Amino acid sequence: MSPNQDGYPRPAYAWYMVILLLIIYTFSFIDRQILGLLGPAIKADFGISDTEFGLLTGFAFALFYTFFGLFCARIADSKSRRLLIAAGLFLWSLMTAASSLARSYSSLFLMRMGVGVGEAALAPAANSLLADSFPKKRLATALSVYSMGIPMGSAIAFIVGGAVIDLAESLPDVEVPGFGMMGSWQKAFLMVGIPGLLLTLMMLTVKEPIRKGATQGGKSIPVRDVIKHVKDRGRAYAGVCLGVSCVAALGFGTLSFLAFFFYRYHGMNPADVGKTFGTISLFTGPAGLLLGGFLADRWLAQGKKDAHIRALLVAPVMYLVPSLALPFIADTTVVWWVLGFSNIFINLPSGIAFAALQIITPNQMRGQVIALYVLATNIIGYGAGPLLIGAFTDHLFGDEMLLNYSLALVAAITTPLSIGLLLWGRKAFAKALTEEEARLNAD
Repeated sequence: MSPNQDGYPRPAYAWYMVILLLIIYTFSFIDRQILGLLGPAIKADFGISDTEFGLLTGFAFALFYTFFGLFCARIADSKSRRLLIAAGLFLWSLMTAASSLARSYSSLFLMRMGVGVGEAALAPAANSLLADSFPKKRLATALSVYSMGIPMGSAIAFIVGGAVIDLAESLPDVEVPGFGMMGSWQKAFLMVGIPGLLLTLMMLTVKEPIRKGATQGGKSIPVRDVIKHVKDRGRAYAGVCLGVSCVAALGFGTLSFLAFFFYRYHGMNPADVGKTFGTISLFTGPAGLLLGGFLADRWLAQGKKDAHIRALLVAPVMYLVPSLALPFIADTTVVWWVLGFSNIFINLPSGIAFAALQIITPNQMRGQVIALYVLATNIIGYGAGPLLIGAFTDHLFGDEMLLNYSLALVAAITTPLSIGLLLWGRKAFAKALTEEEARLNAD
């Protein structure tokens, strides 16, 4: 990999890195989202409530993903990012495959915690690698392509999960010595975990790009300096992190209970839900990400310092009405059309948010700032989103057939919050970008 005169890798190699990281990111989301489709079978086997399932899909993963993300971010800002990703990929794939051996709610909970620990390595290291591989004017597009792993991983998880359920029903269960019979949902975990182990070898082919704007000879910046920087630009960071987290709460919460929703209200089995939603998401998810990257890059090129915040605001404004109406639509075909439209805008913020944080952050703090973003989106999005939907159904409405009210209530809470938080941080973000550009020009 010989760099160009501007110090960035050659475009062909930089895009090879994007595609490889996209594939890895896709598998990370397969490992996360497969649980949502397998929910009805797991709930029946273990006899758990909607609230307990919300905890399993949310905080079991999110808490450890978040905690270890901060630790991995320190490594990503000064050590080998490719080795960090390879180690994390191996661990989370192993834990996903090992979930096939779970024989109780608590044992599956522990396996999901292990998946969270492994996946904590990816976001800070991958974002730092790509920020050093593309100039600022192309970064939002590159990160939006990388972030297509979110909808593609979710889509493939549903498609593969649906196919595996069908296949498992036609094949006899397998007895594992010391663990008992391996049923359909256990087989699904095993099948999606093994390919990730092989991807570890491909990650080792990546070479580290030159760190741009690095100081102190590439050594870690003291934590107190990172804290001071984040505090100085706190409103800009908080606006992005908290605003997008509210989008994530609705998106991840809905995905976690999607199979339950269509089973309870539209009589669809999980296999059919998986195939249908997976097919829709393969198109609508990437469309949203590319639209977001296009809008942010275009508005930035026009000199708008708040370009990324403007682009982020498009999402909650556009999905507000559909997300409130969807849970109460009786016609199944119309529900799928509305869900597809909403899915475009639910997925729009991911690449923009990553790019927004990168361009207002010095190089050797980027991994740690991304880890803070991941902390917010996972605690509020992955953790609270599914838990709130399950808890509202069990404890507020008291009837699993009122899940639709829970879905609408979460939309009614999170969407106005997202709009308000993004508007609150808009001017601060523009100011932070101006300051960072001035700092780089002075160096």
